[in-house]
Amino acid sequence: MLKDITYLDDYKLVDEYISGNTDSGKILYAKVYEKLPGYVYNYTAKSILTEEDRDEIIEETLVESVEKICKYNGKCQFTTFVLGFAKNKCREKIRKKNNITVIELDEEKIADEDYNYYNQDPAIIIIKKEEIEKINMAMNKLQTEDKQIIQLRAIKGITAKKIGELTGENIEAIYSRYRRAVKKFKKNYEEM
Repeated sequence: MLKDITYLDDYKLVDEYISGNTDSGKILYAKVYEKLPGYVYNYTAKSILTEEDRDEIIEETLVESVEKICKYNGKCQFTTFVLGFAKNKCREKIRKKNNITVIELDEEKIADEDYNYYNQDPAIIIIKKEEIEKINMAMNKLQTEDKQIIQLRAIKGITAKKIGELTGENIEAIYSRYRRAVKKFKKNYEEM
């Protein structure tokens, strides 16, 4: 059994921590906390996540790693074990944020429609719903960066200058990214 364990020191610390030695836990999580915030910030740098979202990811990762610490088998560093949880949390949070924004688009589109929505011809209602689904599917086919720039510029109405300040890019680069993302969206939409 011990010969299968590559990272014996980490494995022993985990075992001691599970047995109630809090000092071992402090040593383990000191190593983790050196890398975890940087990993989360780098992984989510080009997403629409806020500082608060990133802090939530870090907190949720630590909680989950403590809850599932018994699954650590010593085949990787303990830090890598925890960063696996962080990666899943980042993906989950980005996916949720992107889906929420797309749903907001649907609500705005429906709100802008005729207020006599329920008095309309059922065929028109179905066609409008199909168009909304088509928009969502075209958006979901885009890469995260493209989706993000469209959401920021077209949906949220944030200026290229402000996006440039947030991302550190010049305005021309923002306009260029936006145009490419819109072309990709249109292509996806037309293929539906």
